[in-house]
Amino acid sequence: MSDRTIEFFFDIGSPYSYLASTQVAPLSERTGAPVRWRPFLLGGVFKASGNTMPASVQPKARWMLGDLQRWARHYDVPFKMSSRFPLNTLMTQRALVASGRIGGESAVDPFACALYEAYWVQDRNVADPTVIAEIAGAVGLDPDAVLAGAAEQESKDRLRADTDEAVKRGAFGAPTFFVGDTMFWGNARLMLIEAMLSS
Repeated sequence: MSDRTIEFFFDIGSPYSYLASTQVAPLSERTGAPVRWRPFLLGGVFKASGNTMPASVQPKARWMLGDLQRWARHYDVPFKMSSRFPLNTLMTQRALVASGRIGGESAVDPFACALYEAYWVQDRNVADPTVIAEIAGAVGLDPDAVLAGAAEQESKDRLRADTDEAVKRGAFGAPTFFVGDTMFWGNARLMLIEAMLSS
């Protein structure tokens, strides 16, 4: 892995990770830096780091909805606050890990983007195995293999290990990015990543 690789640690349940997901491909094109999509479990990160989700604080939750809508307008991308938020994405994240095991790391990006659209634009329940399988099939993955892979111990262990790795490297929320040893947290830091890679 190149020191210029952008490691993108994400959880489908994170709205700011959704926003960031719409921008990482253009960022990669502008900087020439590859992006490595790395599913982790945000709940596990919160627990290990002692952090809590912003929506658990009422004034912050009210502010966050407006902030998310402003970012979506800024990026000119669709966004709808999910009626299912917050969602337990354990199955979803394991399915993403399984997609990488089945189709290689290049399979994770399109699957994640389709899951993000389903959750943050279409308000679908992306923790439902039926929905996960349908979306997997729509992006060219074998739905049965993805669901079976998500249930395998190797996928569970990989998700746990990647979550632990992110925490050990300093992660406390999502999205978290690393370029080499430098960590960037949050959708709003994409401009700082670009500045670093362009210098």
